[in-house]
Amino acid sequence: MERASLRPVPQRPSGPVEPAEALAHVSATLPGLDEAATQALALVDLVGRTRKQLHVETGIGSEELSAALARARKALRRASFPLPGSGWCERAEILLSDELDGELAEPGPRRLAAHLANCDRCVEHERRLWQARDQLVASFDEAHAPPPAPGPEATPGDEPDPEPVELPDPEPPKVEPPLALAAAPPPELRLVEPAAEVPAPPQPAQPEPEPTLPPTEPQPDEPPPAAEQPEVRPDSGRSLARVAWAASIGVAVLLAIVSLALTIYAIVGGGF
Repeated sequence: MERASLRPVPQRPSGPVEPAEALAHVSATLPGLDEAATQALALVDLVGRTRKQLHVETGIGSEELSAALARARKALRRASFPLPGSGWCERAEILLSDELDGELAEPGPRRLAAHLANCDRCVEHERRLWQARDQLVASFDEAHAPPPAPGPEATPGDEPDPEPVELPDPEPPKVEPPLALAAAPPPELRLVEPAAEVPAPPQPAQPEPEPTLPPTEPQPDEPPPAAEQPEVRPDSGRSLARVAWAASIGVAVLLAIVSLALTIYAIVGGGF
C-alpha cells in the first residue's frame, strides 16, 4: 500500500476558538479520554496552540505532551475507524503524532519511514487520522456556527400587501419669468366717436386759362437735289473694249513685222 503524505495541510476552524469551547467539544466527542490528552488535543488541533506555547501555559513536559497527543489522536482515529496493531505500530503512531506537529527529531524520521515502508496498517492509520481530525474540526464549526438572523414571520392574520398603484407623473412646476421679462398688459381699447364734418370754406373762382398752341418744332432742311449724271449704257463699254483690243493686236502685228524685217536685213547685209 502506498504511504500517505506525512505532512498534509491540516484543516483549521473557520474562526478564533475559545479554549473552554474546544475542551467541551473534545470531551463530548471522546468521553473516555483522560484529562491531559483531552486538553492537549483541544488546545493543539482546535485552538491552534503550538507545543512550546502549551508547555509554557500548562507546565507539561515535552515527553508527557507527546504521549498525551498520541493517545488522544489514536482514540480519535479509533472512534471512526478501528485498526489492529502491535508494539511497533504503537511507537509509529507516536512518531506520526510528533511529525504532525513538526516535533520529530532524528533518528525519528528514518525510523518512521522504515516502518511505514513495511506496514500497511500504519499507512492506513495515518490516512484515517487525518480524516478524523477534519471531522473533528467540521463538527466543531457546525456546533458553534452563529444562528441565522431571524426573518420576518408571516402570521395568519396578516394580509398581503396591496399591489402598487401607478400614480401619474406630477406636472413640472411652472417657472414665472422675471419682472424684467414679464409681458406688459395689453392696452385698453376705447371707442372714439367720429367728429362732426366741418364744411370746407368756399374758394374764389379762378379765370380759365387761354388755350395755347403747341410749339412747332423746326423741320430739318431738305437736301439739295443731286446733279443729274449721264446714263452709262452697257453696250458702249463693250464697244470701247473691243476697239482697244483690236488696236493692241494691230500694234503687236506691226512690231512683229518690223522685227522680222530687221532680222532679214541683218542676215543679208552681213553676207555681202
